[in-house]
Amino acid sequence: MEQWYDQEEDIFNIQLADKPYWKSVELPSGVIIDVAKDGSIVGIEIQRASLVFSGDVKNVIQMAQEMHT
Repeated sequence: MEQWYDQEEDIFNIQLADKPYWKSVELPSGVIIDVAKDGSIVGIEIQRASLVFSGDVKNVIQMAQEMHT
């Protein structure tokens, strides 16, 4: 599993599996789920992440930034 945060685009991404995605499903909340052909979830992208992760939960973004640098 890999996670990263793009501060410029304000996107938090969690890569769950190292296989190609077949299609993306965009939810109304700004969450995008990448699905493989076998139906498994391979990735989750959260747009406008700084609004989703606030307060104590904002540590999730800070940890992803530290891991990515």
